[in-house]
Parts: sequence; structure tokens; C-alpha cells
Amino acid sequence: VPVADAAGKTSFVLSNPFDWELLDLLDAMSTDGKTPELLVSEPRNILSLFQRGPGSTVEGVLPEIRVLPLDDDQPGTRSSPAVPELESQKHPVPHMASTILQKAVFERASDIHIEPNGAEAIVRFRVDGEMKDILTLKKRTSTMLISHLKATAGLDIAEKRRPQDGSLEVLIDGNPLKLRLATASTPEGENLTVRLLETQAKRKTLKELGMSDEQAATLIELVHRTHGLIAVVGPTGSGKTTTLYSLLGHVDCSTRNLISVEDPVEYRIPYANQQQVNEKAGITFETLLRSVVRQDPDILFLGEMRDQSSARSAVDFASTGHMTITTLHTSNATTAVFRLERMGIDRGTATDTVLAIVAQRLVKKLCPYCKEKVATSPEEAAMLSPFTDAVPAEVAHPVGCLKCSNSGYHGREGIFEVLTFDNTIREMVRSEQPVSAIRQALRMRGEVLISHHAVEKIRNLVCSPGNVYEKVLVEETDSETHAVAQPTAASLPAPAPGPSRRHVLIVDDDEDICRMVTHLLESAGHRVTAAEDAVSALLEMGKSHVDLIISDVNMPGLDGFKLVELISRRAWTCPWCS
Repeated sequence: VPVADAAGKTSFVLSNPFDWELLDLLDAMSTDGKTPELLVSEPRNILSLFQRGPGSTVEGVLPEIRVLPLDDDQPGTRSSPAVPELESQKHPVPHMASTILQKAVFERASDIHIEPNGAEAIVRFRVDGEMKDILTLKKRTSTMLISHLKATAGLDIAEKRRPQDGSLEVLIDGNPLKLRLATASTPEGENLTVRLLETQAKRKTLKELGMSDEQAATLIELVHRTHGLIAVVGPTGSGKTTTLYSLLGHVDCSTRNLISVEDPVEYRIPYANQQQVNEKAGITFETLLRSVVRQDPDILFLGEMRDQSSARSAVDFASTGHMTITTLHTSNATTAVFRLERMGIDRGTATDTVLAIVAQRLVKKLCPYCKEKVATSPEEAAMLSPFTDAVPAEVAHPVGCLKCSNSGYHGREGIFEVLTFDNTIREMVRSEQPVSAIRQALRMRGEVLISHHAVEKIRNLVCSPGNVYEKVLVEETDSETHAVAQPTAASLPAPAPGPSRRHVLIVDDDEDICRMVTHLLESAGHRVTAAEDAVSALLEMGKSHVDLIISDVNMPGLDGFKLVELISRRAWTCPWCS
């Protein structure tokens, strides 16, 4: 709290002189370039100032004030002889763990990463889906910190090579928090990831997660049916489990027997029989799924269809008079059936069982306090035009303020696609129609696809065009482009004759793969150029004409998806197809 003496000199009274972030902030706010004078007192004394209100005097309220000197030569050291021995001096590692957790909660972080890097270790937070560097620790300190967290979670601190998973519950500022720990061995040392879950937080409704009224109503109607399968699909970290917990909040578990098989149990559901996988004790997914049949379930909540066995069990439950709700990793709702086929579930069985598939992505929400409304630029209009006939005249961009830590974003929201299976869709899947044809049929009958929902978020000024395009629209570009053109075999022009020798660009950081693919293509008479990453690929494309690009997805620097995005932004097209 700022205070002023009789001469009008301003000082700051604080209770924790070791809050480096606060002290740095006060230094940055100084207008005359001088470090402000700091006063130290107990928290109750500072609170009493607020009870007295503005204009009250300091005398008699702050009886033991000490002036805290700041050493300009060593900005990281601040001390006061009047401060008693702190908890951080008695137990430095537990205090450090507690401080990091408190800061993570304050920053709204979903994950904490402690990553070894040579002689140091970096602590990073994932905030609104993006990684953020927080602090750097010495290697020995980080090892002690990881061992402390592992011991608290009941993990083996002596085992540093084999991956381990564990969990624990803590109390941060009076709020219970569940931590999920996962370790991994790297060449630099042991790495630790901590996921933060608010187990007692109020469950959000489907509309609060970002669904439209129609999408939410459709799912709520389906979950009250007696049998069938509802699957939520999307990449890792897209909020699939959160959506399912919100959906299950509409189930009356006091009249229906809900049994879950999860790894691990993240949130508690009243009246539900939630079972957790424990590999160490021999309690596997298969063991729990076999036991569920004998427990007379009405609804099975399967955390994830991760392999052929769990997929078969989920489909069997759904086809024998039970409601089954689960998740699956795939790109969109239409491809989920084909993903099931690769897991050993034939299309006929899948289409007869599935009630609905929900695809979702998470995008960052613009800060409501500082977002800026601007006219849609020509580049943004060209980016959005393949997905809508009515490009919005105005869009919103991030700016940055104190409320959003100058990021321009605050929180995330879901973008959804709800595909319900009717006779038309079932027949198209059984007849092995391609994904593009199925999505075109959905589009023609007015279904809200994930690209349409994404454009609505931009139109409503909830999300920025750049972030939505990067997270959602870039993966929908091909299908939307084909849908707009709607070519037929008779209307397509005959391909222009070209040389049989084509120039192929291979983009992969694996030298063995590049060598193998190069050998195969050169044996077929083609000219091949190899690039180790996306940047090198773009440079090669600038040097000479390329007929075909074969790219890996996971590469250092720019990945394969980013390469596709950059190529599309440059409007690069193949001359043999144009």
C-alpha cells in the first residue's frame, strides 16, 4: 500500500520484502528513475490501514517500520536485519515448491514444467495453451525440487530413468488443488511435468465452455438415451475430459448407475462409482472393463479409447443396451469413424453404435478489457473467405493490459463440431465415401462444422483471426476449398502433359528416412531434394520449382503444420494442378 509523510514523500509498505516480482514491478513504475523507499510491517498492520481508509495517518498503526535498503549493484539481493528467520531459510526446497505452485495458480497456469538444460533447469508454465519461461534454477536445486515433489506424491525418488506417474492434493490459498505428476528421462536429466486441477471448482456448463445453444441441447438430449456411444475427439490438451465432465453433470446419477474407468480420476462426480487404473497393483483398463459388466451399469464413462481392446469394449457396451461416453484422439468428427476402423472396429458396427461425435479445439480468448476492434484487413478477409460467404467487417486484435499480464488474452474457449449420426450419414460411411464427401454432405444440409463455429467466434469478437486460423482453420483449408469449388469429373480440365521426371522435396530431420525415401523416388526416375526442417524447405522452394512436398510433422523449429500454413499464406500452388 502506498503511504505519504507530512512532506508528501511517497513510500510503499509491504509485508514480504522477498517478493522479487513485486519489487521489480515497483522499480519499473518509478517515474524519476529512483528506487522507491520500502517499509516493512506485519500483514495485520497493513490491513488496519484499509480499515481506516484513505487519508489516515501511519503513526500508531505501523509501530515497527524498518526502511529496507536496495543495493543497486546487486538487484537480486534485498535484506532486512529486523525480519526474523524465514520459512525459506529453514526449509528452502519445500518453500520453493510452495512458491512455484502459488505463482502457477496466480498466473492461471494449467501445467508446470521443470526441464533440465545443461548445468541449469528451466521452470516453465503453460498459460492459455502456450509455454512461458518463469525462472532458472541450478541443476542441483532442480534435482532437489523434483525429488521433493516426487516424494510427496509417493513416487520412487531413486528411480530416475523409468517414467513415473503420481498425484497428490495440496491447499493453495485455502483452495484444494490436485496435482498430477509425470516424470521422464532425458539426456540432460530427469524432467517433471505437473498438471494443476481444481477439483472443487464449480463445473462449467456446456455453453460456458463455448458450445452454441443448439449444440448443447443436442448433446443433453442424447446423453439421456438408454444406449449408444458418444465420443469427444480432439488432440491432447484440447479439453475433451472437461467437456465430458460437463456433459455428465446433466445425468442424474441418483437414479442411473454411472461407472467410470479413468486414468486417473480427475474430478469427483456425485453418486458415481469412479474407478482408477493402477498399473503397479495390476489394475489395468482391461481388468476394470471386465469387472464393469458385473456391476449392472446404466452408463459407462471410459476415459479414453486408447487401443483395440478398449475400443472393442466401448462399442460392445454401447451395442448391448448401455450408454457409453468416451474420448478419442483424432482431428475432426468425420475422421473418428475411420480411426475406429484402424483400431479394429468395422464401419458397420461403428455406425450402428455411434450416436454422436463431438470434435473440439481450444483457442485463446481475447482480454475483454483491452481488445481492440479494427476493420478486417484484406489479408484477413482472404484468410476467412474460404469458410464463410459473409466475412465480418470488424475483427478484434489483442493489445495487452495489467489484467491480462500484457498478453492480450485471458483464458481459453472451446470451438466445437457436433456430428449426429442419422441414416444418411450411416449409409455414406458404410459405402466407404471419402471424408471430404461426408463433410460436404453435412455442409449442404446446414450442419455447423468446426470451421463455421470458429468463424462465429471471430465474428463475435471473442477470438482473434490469427489464433483461430492457426489452431483450427489451417487444418480445414483443404476440405473447405474442395467444398467451394465442388468440381465434377466431367467439369475438370484434362491435365496438361508434363515431364515424367518430377522434383520432390523431402522435409524430415531424420537422416535415415530422408535417405530411404530419396532412394525410392530416385529409383522411379524423379529428382529429389532433402531439407532437414521447414526453414530449409522454404529456402529450397525459393531456389527452384517443386512439384511435390513430403514433410514430417514433428521437426525442430517450425513443424510440418506450420510449413503448410506458410505455404498457403504465400498462395503457393502446384503448376501441374492449377
